[in-house]
Amino acid sequence: IADGVTVQGYLHWSLLDNYEWASGFRPTFGLVGWDPETFERRPKPSLAWLGEQARANALTVR
Repeated sequence: IADGVTVQGYLHWSLLDNYEWASGFRPTFGLVGWDPETFERRPKPSLAWLGEQARANALTVR
């Protein structure tokens, strides 16, 4: 963006952390993590950040 590239959209690969055949449950890259014992789902900070960007309709830098 700083170099003048027009960004018209963004696609996040995965909502939930999931199992990868080559590496098991690591690395985690979902927006929502989960506890493997209780299966409780927990929003990650990245979910809140991405929501802020969407609501602002802009890239906000902290």
